[in-house]
Amino acid sequence: MAASESAAPRIVDSLLGAVRRLESARDPRAVREAIRDCALAIEFRLDTLARELEPGGGLEPELLPAGRAIDQALRGILVEAWQLLGAGDDALMDRSRLARFTRDIARAARQEAELAFARLSLPEAID
Repeated sequence: MAASESAAPRIVDSLLGAVRRLESARDPRAVREAIRDCALAIEFRLDTLARELEPGGGLEPELLPAGRAIDQALRGILVEAWQLLGAGDDALMDRSRLARFTRDIARAARQEAELAFARLSLPEAID
């Protein structure tokens, strides 16, 4: 018997794409699925960032503090995602809580983009 497509692990690598999906969700089920996508995107980014932060991982020493700050922010957002996923439908439809959650993710995505730009702006990046 062939495995169904839904049984395959999902990879969501775009934080902002996950945020857009969350912002357009209108019912508890869609919100829960969008939060799950946000969590998957965060986990994907944390995995990638962990490799870059380890010794010899490729992140330039002067950018390590920014990388660690992003890592810490993403970990906090992931905890919030797990709390939301464990909450009832009322919490999922709390628009102010969801707005804070999406703002936090968008801020982390901007910080990550700024880090990528800083890496490209280093003199050794030209080589």
